Amino acid sequence: MSEAETVPMDIAERVTTRRRGMFRKEHTNETVGLGDGETVVRWLRELHQERNQTVMIHRPWGSICVVADGRAPTDVMVTDGDRMWYAACPGSTLPQSRPQLTPDQVETVMLDALTSNALPQWPEWREF
Repeated sequence: MSEAETVPMDIAERVTTRRRGMFRKEHTNETVGLGDGETVVRWLRELHQERNQTVMIHRPWGSICVVADGRAPTDVMVTDGDRMWYAACPGSTLPQSRPQLTPDQVETVMLDALTSNALPQWPEWREF
């Protein structure tokens, strides 16, 4: 079964992981429709608040996500089910292991994904 058949389309999703004791983790999953940009903005602005969080937007062209491990967001990544890319500023020479976009740029590309019929094209997409 392909990812397109298993992942709901045209939704935004946040997954939060919190430690509950030494060995136990608690996962919280929230979803909203693409028209709820206000909630998505709030999620993106909360990414740095000492929680492990992932914000994803699932569209017919692929799933785009940003992951944070309690610090500033790491990368914006996108997958079409078979391949994966990360977003970088055009012409950037930063190595893949470093965050490529500022928090404002992360917010811009994720909000573009809410309304775009195709993958937002302003960042440079580099394959993993």
